Amino acid sequence: MNPTWSRAIWSPPARALGRADWIAWGIVATAVAAVGIPVHSAVHGLWVPFALILGIAQGGSIVLAALSPWLGALVHVVALFGIALGSAPSLAPWPLSVISMIALSALLVLLGLHAHWRLQVVTWVAAMGGAALLAGVITLQRDDTDAGNDLIVGASITALAALTGAIVGLLLRQVRTAQHETELERARVAWAAERGRIAREMHDVVAHGMSVVHMRATSARYRIEGLDERAAAEFDGIAEQARDALREMRGLLGVLRDEDGVLTAPQPDLDALPSLIEATRAAGTTIDATLDPVEPAPPAPVQLALYRVAQESLSNAVRHARGADVTVTLRRTGDEILLRVANGPGAAALPPSESGGHGLRGMRERLTSVSGSLAHGPDENGGYVVEARVPHAAPYREEQA
Repeated sequence: MNPTWSRAIWSPPARALGRADWIAWGIVATAVAAVGIPVHSAVHGLWVPFALILGIAQGGSIVLAALSPWLGALVHVVALFGIALGSAPSLAPWPLSVISMIALSALLVLLGLHAHWRLQVVTWVAAMGGAALLAGVITLQRDDTDAGNDLIVGASITALAALTGAIVGLLLRQVRTAQHETELERARVAWAAERGRIAREMHDVVAHGMSVVHMRATSARYRIEGLDERAAAEFDGIAEQARDALREMRGLLGVLRDEDGVLTAPQPDLDALPSLIEATRAAGTTIDATLDPVEPAPPAPVQLALYRVAQESLSNAVRHARGADVTVTLRRTGDEILLRVANGPGAAALPPSESGGHGLRGMRERLTSVSGSLAHGPDENGGYVVEARVPHAAPYREEQA
């Protein structure tokens, strides 16, 4: 079978049926089969084995349409033709029995509620067109049928059922769409409120604390008498780092406050790594850095991710391995960029992975956003190693990056 036709026949309904829907349509299908089998055999002269098979097919096609609308409609139309062909034309109503009209109406309502109106039209045209063609051929051969009136009644009833199902289905879909949009809007409002709360907390707690650090470090040379140049330079370095942190904090606060949530402030890249290393050295950490040029320059999200990994790794080394020497390596290996930060054993209380922080998780998430990977753990010398690998031209999800 052609794959396109196979997908069309087995295509699921537009909306999955709930438990109540299954119960309701199951009752309808059972009633159609239970009433249709004896009526078609006793009243319309259909051979009993055929009445049994076609009656089950006619009723079962309604439930089948709930699983696969196209296949259910196809089985139903075939069963309808089979009943008309096997029934006696002289035993009115023919070619559409009352049970066939009811069953077809139920199928068309189901298709309108859970599938698409186009399938309703195709099913109705196929059923009515086929019945009319069959009635025309039989009427030419014999004159004891009243097929014309039957077709008019059957076409009217089933068309009304199809129209009702289509209208109700359209209204239900509009209601569900409105409910979905309302839920999305509520989620957006809740998320905006949460972003605002986070922004307030960051401003009131973190930004305030950093502002105090910056102010104290900046005014230290004027407040403390007899401060030598070396100590004053140390305070100036602290003030500069606090100022940089405040600038990035203001950018993040703008992202949280803004509905679009787009960070437009300049972000650090690989060219900022030497400054980061120098600032860490100024804090008293010995760092041996080997930073090879990465050509051509990778995308900005890749550079930002590697910078943040280096920043967090150096911060962990300073906090957890005080006095230890640190080695930073950046180089391109084939199609990958490798960043390695390793520290020797120092006065560390705990390695980063056991300290209860979120640094390693944040590094892993950043690298995942640019299709990278993170490896970390103690080395054979008692130190700790963090190794990040990122494809040079990494595909990335911009909303995460």
